[in-house]
Amino acid sequence: MNWLNQHKTVIILTASAAVVITIIFFYAIGKNKEPVEHAVSTETANPDVKQEAAKDESKETIVIDIKGAVQRPGVYEMRTGDRVSQAIEKAGGTSEQADELQVNLAELLQDGTVVYIPKKGEEKAAQQGAGVAVKSGGGEGALVNINTATIEELQDISGVGPSKAEAIVAYREENGRFQTIEDIMKVSGIGEKSFEKIKSSITVK
Repeated sequence: MNWLNQHKTVIILTASAAVVITIIFFYAIGKNKEPVEHAVSTETANPDVKQEAAKDESKETIVIDIKGAVQRPGVYEMRTGDRVSQAIEKAGGTSEQADELQVNLAELLQDGTVVYIPKKGEEKAAQQGAGVAVKSGGGEGALVNINTATIEELQDISGVGPSKAEAIVAYREENGRFQTIEDIMKVSGIGEKSFEKIKSSITVK
């Protein structure tokens, strides 16, 4: 009988030890699993951050020439989607003589274009190839720059009323500068017939 009791005791102790070892084993696995999952989630998140950073870095670089009443006129590299206000800021801001009322600060910048900041009392002007004066507004012998003219100035063009002038400015603010005078036909309400009437009075320079 003593032998039988001892044998039972050994079996019970062995079974108990196996249970304890099993519990410890599963506890250890569960504890190690959490940091692994955390590491995986961290690694999963990081590529998204890197992708966003890569997108920012991949924005196309454009070059503009800013002239007139700014602190540091010159040629500057900008990013696609930048606006006139950001170009002015990069050029050190406007000078005391600047007339910002003539400037559309929200206009999108385009590669290879000139941003001209006029002085107070000065009409915003530039020189076209053959020496023809190109002004924001109309006037005898002057072409109207549809990229810079205000709503009031656009109405100086024969055949352009308030609604068409507003449509031109709205299109320009949304899509950026006109690349050719023919692009004005993309504006709602201006078709081929209207273009034929105004093409000799407008420019995009």
